[in-house]
Amino acid sequence: MTVELKPKVFGPIFVFFNGTNTLQYAHIDPSNTSAYPPIQAPVDTFLASLGACIVMSIKWSTDQRKIVLNPFIIKVIGIKAFDIPNRIERINIEIIGNFIDNEDLITRIMRQAKSICTVSNSLSCVVNFTARNAL
Repeated sequence: MTVELKPKVFGPIFVFFNGTNTLQYAHIDPSNTSAYPPIQAPVDTFLASLGACIVMSIKWSTDQRKIVLNPFIIKVIGIKAFDIPNRIERINIEIIGNFIDNEDLITRIMRQAKSICTVSNSLSCVVNFTARNAL
């Protein structure tokens, strides 16, 4: 008998781009938006930061090409690893909506957005952890 474990999923977190620099967020239910990232758990806020960074990276990439950016939604889901230490093993990012009219450039813009997103590029960075007495 094979036991199949179902991974824990964080999110989905939705980040909405409406044509301005003001983003909207939703946690699990995309119809319940807020001007603030979710704070139910730090991992939700982290996923919202990643989604927001991808939105702004897409905006930068399309601005650079002088392409009009249509409203769209970023959906971010984190999948927890089964083993220790506790961590997200995989993150799935989906763009919902026709964010540009030129379909030939979609893959190139997505690739560039991921490459310039500071949050996604920091996922494998070294984290130093120290403590000190209060002043």
